[in-house]
Amino acid sequence: MDIGTKIKNLREEKHLSQSDLAFELGVSQGTLHNIESGNSRKIDFLLMDKICRFFDKDFEYFLDAKMVNNVNENHGQVGQIGTVNNFPDNFLEEFKKLVEKNQINEKIIEELKSRFEDQ
Repeated sequence: MDIGTKIKNLREEKHLSQSDLAFELGVSQGTLHNIESGNSRKIDFLLMDKICRFFDKDFEYFLDAKMVNNVNENHGQVGQIGTVNNFPDNFLEEFKKLVEKNQINEKIIEELKSRFEDQ
């Protein structure tokens, strides 16, 4: 099962429309439709992080033996093109570090926003 199908199944389990989930993730409904239908071959890491957090799933949940994510270093996107065996040995660890760093940065941004609003 590919990433888009897994996202669609999770969305439907929560009885959410594409528009509702797209709003929660901060993307357009068209973008989400393309991901779910398999028309989008790349998914941004930050979007995958939001999806993982929204559905309370680890990134590994979205992987299976028939799917591979080829990292495009210039764009921070994940594309499905081969098998999981093509991953560098430390890919998942590095991805988790990026997710953790993103979460820390989001907290810092929220703190700065609240400080600015208090002034």
